[in-house]
Amino acid sequence: MDVRLYPCHAKSTRRAGLARAALFAHVIDGKSYTTRQVATQLGLSLHGAARRIKRGPYPLTWSTLQQSRLVKS
Repeated sequence: MDVRLYPCHAKSTRRAGLARAALFAHVIDGKSYTTRQVATQLGLSLHGAARRIKRGPYPLTWSTLQQSRLVKS
């Protein structure tokens, strides 16, 4: 299937799927994780895990993600 001829099928190719998955991947301690994997590891909802990932500090580590609130220094 030529994606150039059928652009509506571009989202169903393997390359497009891997690119879309990379948008939602988060690097924690040098490894790539999805939001669902982070939520499962921390015992949170998807929304709560996404908020913790977004707040940083970067680079992300498991110890900073486990803290419910960050201490300002």
